[in-house]
Amino acid sequence: MSCQGEFSTHRRAGTDVTKFANGSHPAGGRFVDAMTSTGAAGMHSYLDSLQSAGVRLADDLHVVSSRPLTVRHRWMPGPTLLDDSSQSDPTAFAEAIAEIGHWVCALEGTDARIDTNLANFCLENGRPVLVDVLPPLVPSVCPTPVTRFEELFDVLCFDTPVVLDALISYALRALLSAHPDAARALLPVHEEIPTGAPDPGFPALWFHARRALAVRAAKGEVDVASVHEFFALTSVLGFKQLDEFHRYQRIRSVARRLRESQR
Repeated sequence: MSCQGEFSTHRRAGTDVTKFANGSHPAGGRFVDAMTSTGAAGMHSYLDSLQSAGVRLADDLHVVSSRPLTVRHRWMPGPTLLDDSSQSDPTAFAEAIAEIGHWVCALEGTDARIDTNLANFCLENGRPVLVDVLPPLVPSVCPTPVTRFEELFDVLCFDTPVVLDALISYALRALLSAHPDAARALLPVHEEIPTGAPDPGFPALWFHARRALAVRAAKGEVDVASVHEFFALTSVLGFKQLDEFHRYQRIRSVARRLRESQR
């Protein structure tokens, strides 16, 4: 699989790939419009912030136009970090996750965030490269959430502790799915990357619980199937597909599940 990102349209021409932001992003058109509203100047500022934080970007990445927001960079053949979780040395995979976690921490306090979906990273010489920068994630222009799904997605994009919990939990799930015994390689990264008591809102509670459960599975304390079941119950895309009434029901159901697990 080539690693060119999930939520932008891309067209390859020779050794380059051109991408532009489109409405296929899970958060929808309102979110994409807000994130791209500052145009080429805002995109340049966003990329500068990423580079200042040490984020490794694709070679020859540059802004082509602002309407629609379009970038071009050198084509990267892959594998994606998601693909690599089932193919490579678990220690190397864990090192890549740790590096991404450091990038997330370095961006705290700036007006930029990165989408830590494992499919958005390509491995080059064993190190991660962020290949999907569209739409830019800019906290200062984020629209106010209206629905429960928008509330969830807002926190997942911009709240650093939640982003870190999501990164570690998704990485653990990937290894647990591919070769469960190897998931222990990520435990030192879990210890290194901070976590703590989550904010009381449901998004933070969900991702904190995901991380805790996946860590327990990596330690052999719970069955791997319980991780997959809880991830399905708290699926972001699954939550999006519910109407608002059933989203409230899902929130209550998960809250009840978490209370019962603490008894």
